[in-house]
Amino acid sequence: MDTKKGCDLLVPPLIHARQAMRRSRSPLASPLASPSPSAGQDKADADGHGKLAAGTGKRPQTLARRACDACRARRRKCVFADEHLQHQQQHPLPPPQSLQAGEPNSSSQQKCQDCLRLGISCSFLVPTRTRGPKRSGDEQQPVQQQPPNPVEAPAWQFTTVQAESRNDIRPLAPIVDHSSPYGHSQLSIDGSRHAASPALTAQNASPSMAGPRFPTDELCSRALLNIIMNDYLDLIYPLVPVVHRPSFRADLASNRDLTDPDFLAIVIAIAALTVGLLPSRFPVYRAMAPDVAMRFDTRMAMINCCVDMCMRVRNFNYWDHVSLRKWAVCYLLSVGCFQTGQTNRSRMLEVESMQIGRLLGLHRVSDYDGLNCIEVQLRKKAFWLMFYTYAHSMLQCGRQERLAFLDHSMMHEVNFESLFPLDLDDEQILEKSILGPPSPATSPSVPAGTQAQPAPLSLTSGFILHSRVFFKGAQEVLYPGNCDWERRHSPQVRLSRLRDLLQEVRYMLDDVPGPMRQWASTGDYRASDSPVDGFPSRPGFDDLGRIGMADVNDANAKALPGQVEIMRANLHGTHLWLQSLLLDQIDVLLQKISQRADSSAEMDSHTAALKASWTEREDVCRQMLHLLHSMPYAHLEPNGLYLTYKVRDVGVTLLNCPYEAHERPARRAAEYMQDFTRALSRLDRSEIVNTNSLKSWIDVDRERAP
Repeated sequence: MDTKKGCDLLVPPLIHARQAMRRSRSPLASPLASPSPSAGQDKADADGHGKLAAGTGKRPQTLARRACDACRARRRKCVFADEHLQHQQQHPLPPPQSLQAGEPNSSSQQKCQDCLRLGISCSFLVPTRTRGPKRSGDEQQPVQQQPPNPVEAPAWQFTTVQAESRNDIRPLAPIVDHSSPYGHSQLSIDGSRHAASPALTAQNASPSMAGPRFPTDELCSRALLNIIMNDYLDLIYPLVPVVHRPSFRADLASNRDLTDPDFLAIVIAIAALTVGLLPSRFPVYRAMAPDVAMRFDTRMAMINCCVDMCMRVRNFNYWDHVSLRKWAVCYLLSVGCFQTGQTNRSRMLEVESMQIGRLLGLHRVSDYDGLNCIEVQLRKKAFWLMFYTYAHSMLQCGRQERLAFLDHSMMHEVNFESLFPLDLDDEQILEKSILGPPSPATSPSVPAGTQAQPAPLSLTSGFILHSRVFFKGAQEVLYPGNCDWERRHSPQVRLSRLRDLLQEVRYMLDDVPGPMRQWASTGDYRASDSPVDGFPSRPGFDDLGRIGMADVNDANAKALPGQVEIMRANLHGTHLWLQSLLLDQIDVLLQKISQRADSSAEMDSHTAALKASWTEREDVCRQMLHLLHSMPYAHLEPNGLYLTYKVRDVGVTLLNCPYEAHERPARRAAEYMQDFTRALSRLDRSEIVNTNSLKSWIDVDRERAP
């Protein structure tokens, strides 16, 4: 007995205190570490810690007992400043129910350091459970079944709210309290053109969205939406320039989506495009916004939500007013759905964009009269984006069931040269005027008569280069009367014409700027490079900082090298893909000619021609593999499944090798096929099997027939 008392005296009091804290721990306890029971010791430790922090110049920190949702998703340590702990003791946090209902946390000190650094909300909405085995006392406690209260429902439980027909609800107007900085006058929307949707009103009124002040809050928070818009402007805009950058940034900063449903729709469509083209960014979006992580498990789910939101904007007279923004919404949603493998939905949205493009007269320069400078530039870019889809439908196998943006009768009235946009960035194009391009910097030591330096490279320059390559490579198929021309001429004449066209396409990129070369890299071209053999040095990445006006945004200048790399991957991927398609047509003609050969000598000559064509094809495949291996995935990813399909079309031609399996060309082809397979497994990020080249729809009436 005495021994037992002695052992009890040897037990440190701190162990008893920790056991008492474990027994009294509640699931709704504060996420911050609670102070130690011994107040005097804690005060002394705090004073010492404060002196140490003051001496070292570091801010005292406290590790949270429970990580916030963002840190938990990113698996980072959740650290709060000690000032937050003192503020927490003086001003306790509101109950968890109110936080879960979506009330904003106005105090910046109530955020962990990572959330403050990222500028995102610091919340504790995701439910957690106690680690370890259940205690016997917890298992014996009866659980009271209470009817769910939609007002006090936690944020991770999405309650169903019945839509009520109310006449006092404005369409797309967010829920605004008296503390909102946006007045009622700014929230009024013309209801005659865009009627309110009951489903949208019901979702805005749901408890899980208790504090939205923007119509985009149905998709994600405003902070995350701004991040998605920045990703579009930095990574995707060079390939899909459907907005005027300065105007779009200004409209987004002024919250134009509160009053303009068309601008709201294009913002949502850009979000769908960005999520579809950047699969590596989707986990980051889910980590930044816990509500997005709970609602959207896949990119397809988030893109479908964007499509549904854009569809709810439409009413019975939506198509009575057409604009380039409505075209952009259909086009962007089509591309976003295509990236996840939703071929049928993408096809129907693409048909809508074709119809709007025809109504706007994108292919007729005469219909551009009366438009301002910004609208003219945007419509010319829109025409070439639609031209890409038209060329794909004519060139790719298995896409002949699709409707085409242009037909042979319309090709006579298309003036392609006049439809190329101005080689200027958006910052130089205003509504009523166009600012001239910046003059190249000249040195006083340069003698007179020396050849002038080339103009700096712009994002529009890369877009024009890609459009010209597409137009040049597709000439043989797109020109009117092509079918009649094939029937009236012999295969030898067609073969000669295709070889000449292949030669023109192969060397049409010899004069591109240095950063757009196939073998270019970030450090290869400098502004200080001296001319070689009498030719002026081409603009390098150091010259890219001088693009545009003198007051160009620093964000644009920082993102420019990466944007050039993205355009370079797109340009040369298309360039090699078109060469491969021309070689396919040449091989088909050679096989037809060999079948008609009468003598063995003619057959041998055609076989030699096929092997010579194989040498050119092998060179195209080698260049494509070099392009894929020399560029990081971050620069290939924004090109999406379009680059994946081009790589696949180039690689699949290796299966038709004219050599025997034991010969060296056949062994090289097998090695190339393995490299293409590894590259495609890295590029193809569609979430379902993409059946773009197959019949992916079901004729229900035919299935029902006996």
